[in-house]
Amino acid sequence: MLRLGWHFAVRSGREGIARLLGTAAAVAVGVAIMLCVLADFHAFSVTSGRGCWECTQGTAVAARPAAGRHAEIWNYGDDIFRGQTIERLEVASLGPDSPVPPGISRLPAAGQYYASPALAALLRSVPRDQLGDRFPGRLAGTIGDRALSGPGELVSYVGEPVSALAQLPASVEVTSIATAPATQVWSPYFRDAFVVGALAFLFPILILIGTATRLAAARREERFAALRLVGATSGQISVIAAVDAALSAVLGAAAGIGAFELVRPALAHSAVTSAHYFAADVTPPAWGYALMLGAVPAAAAVAALLSLRRVRISPLGVARRVTPAAPSAWRMLPLLAGLGLFALGMALSGSKSIGAASYPGLLLVMTGLMVGGPWLTARAARIAPRLLPGAAPLLAGRRLADNPKGAFRSIRGLVLAVFLGTVVAGLLPAANATTATPSARSLSDVLMAQFLTAPVCGNSVNCTGGAPGDTLQSKSAAEQRIVADGLPPRAGAALVRDLERFRGAQLYPVYSLPSPARPSSGQPSSGQPGRGGPPGGYTGVVSCASVRALAVLGSCPAGARAIEADTWNLYGDNPSDTTQPIFGPADPAVHGGLGGLYLQSVLIRVRDAATLERVRTFLATHTPLSASGSAPRTFGEAVRARVEVGDTVQRLTDIAIDLTLLVAGCSLAVAIGGGLLERKRAFTLLRVSGTPGATLYRVVLLEAAFPLIAATVVAAGTAYGISVLTIDRLASKGTPLPVLGASYYLTVGAGLLVSLAVILAAMPLLRRMTAPANARFE
Repeated sequence: MLRLGWHFAVRSGREGIARLLGTAAAVAVGVAIMLCVLADFHAFSVTSGRGCWECTQGTAVAARPAAGRHAEIWNYGDDIFRGQTIERLEVASLGPDSPVPPGISRLPAAGQYYASPALAALLRSVPRDQLGDRFPGRLAGTIGDRALSGPGELVSYVGEPVSALAQLPASVEVTSIATAPATQVWSPYFRDAFVVGALAFLFPILILIGTATRLAAARREERFAALRLVGATSGQISVIAAVDAALSAVLGAAAGIGAFELVRPALAHSAVTSAHYFAADVTPPAWGYALMLGAVPAAAAVAALLSLRRVRISPLGVARRVTPAAPSAWRMLPLLAGLGLFALGMALSGSKSIGAASYPGLLLVMTGLMVGGPWLTARAARIAPRLLPGAAPLLAGRRLADNPKGAFRSIRGLVLAVFLGTVVAGLLPAANATTATPSARSLSDVLMAQFLTAPVCGNSVNCTGGAPGDTLQSKSAAEQRIVADGLPPRAGAALVRDLERFRGAQLYPVYSLPSPARPSSGQPSSGQPGRGGPPGGYTGVVSCASVRALAVLGSCPAGARAIEADTWNLYGDNPSDTTQPIFGPADPAVHGGLGGLYLQSVLIRVRDAATLERVRTFLATHTPLSASGSAPRTFGEAVRARVEVGDTVQRLTDIAIDLTLLVAGCSLAVAIGGGLLERKRAFTLLRVSGTPGATLYRVVLLEAAFPLIAATVVAAGTAYGISVLTIDRLASKGTPLPVLGASYYLTVGAGLLVSLAVILAAMPLLRRMTAPANARFE
């Protein structure tokens, strides 16, 4: 039987070869896409699992560090250039055998620095006053791949004198470098984004492979039925069908692996998740290749066996077309169960995941739509002829009622695309609402440099340079003033004068009241608890001229020259939350000059990218880092850093929707063409008996329209409900319910028009094969 199956697969003439190659090509596309997903996920896993040298912890630096020890002084922070983050490690050795960070063979001496290949190239390509001045000394070499997460990562190791580095507040003494993987705050989001993308990719590919295995299904069933008539058993037919399907799937899987290897270099240079990986890491694990070569042919063989159920009824099963049992309402149970499981998963989801606990429910909902589609098709076949007059609706309804599963199979890809598109259309407005507030847009080109440090260290050793648990109360009065209030008046005034010399930059200083004026309760001195801020909130003073020039800050009381308010909203990790003015008429006015106050921060509006980087370079070389150890950023840069995860999920979902639409079009074309060939005799008899050709065209069109309308309404409603549940659970309070805009309806309408065009493209075939002059019946 195996040899006979091989014979039927490869020696069945031109028709058999065409079916074999067509099926193999469709399988190859699905396999190549799945390998791309596995390769990107493998690269992400390898990168996430690398040793996190950045996570190295240390102890407080002594006033006079002793030399000759197995130790070094670290000051780790980050810089930024044109929206790109630069990891910066300033290091000073305390002994000849100090630990060496990964990627280099020895520590840089004072006046030397190492740079990653991407950073070294960047330094050579931009003016020195925009970036190079931030790295004093000379380039000693490049950092190897062991220290990097990808070829585009920007990293620097800067050698500093021990005496200078020991005086910086964020410096720590290190005796060993961490090698364990990091527990990064963004890793769960990216991992969940890959899961969402994998789920979205899985169903279109299964549909594509399933459609491919049914190419020329009617002709193949007739051949198998003929074999039954000459004495072949049901088991023998199953072996022949399984060999036929498995052979084409094996060829397709092998071709898919070859196609993936051709596109893998391009994939390594792509940024599906906003990150580039090393080319050697962008490859599926060995089990991924084994899965494609083993599971895909097995699935194709199973699908072929399931398609032979009608042939197994009797040797004449194909000719007599036994009507299958009507689908029952129980088919909707998986959909309902999936909705319940999704709601439960959302209830268990927290703020540090994008609903990972709900993924099983989402998968079951998508499965439920596929399983319940035939039942919806049967209901549409019963109701639609009663609502629409004429012979075409009646004939289409009878056809759908006879085989609702086959009718739904042709449009299930479109139903899935509508479901995914509605979910995205419902969630995107909520995501945009949290990252694109009017204040964030108004401040997008404003650079903020803060000169405060955290008043309480807690369990960290590098927030004020003291031991764990150090607070302001354990420091001298002079140290408290510098830590709490910012730059001293003389240094602050000099910095303001220097910054005012930059052309294309407008400066708005924010000052601090003296520490004794700050309320001991920690509440803002304006007495407005609604303004928020943490315990010990920041009290800032700004001139009313600055408030008028930067209107988003708010307004001043009438006649005031300066105003005082809580400025915590300026320094939060999400500037887009600044949806209300920071200063208002109810805030107290400040009398007297501002020249004797400490400089808390500066807001600088820049007119172009070059000016921005010059100002940032000047701040990096003339002022201390902010409380977080990060370089000054514009509010727009801070917002963009927070929306990368949402962009990743959207990008993956958009690709999945495009793929689904492509697969849906292929499935619809194959189903329509195959259906016409299967009913050639019936349609020709109708034409010979006087049925107009236009009526037959409407029959074919309505056969696709009835189930498509019924299933897409259910899919869109289900998807909208899922988006409402997601926003209610994961979005911030006050986020409005999703509203499907005009772009959504235009996209859905365009998809339906494309589907209509695919159906209409088959009309010339219907006209030719049903022409009375061509009527031939074997």
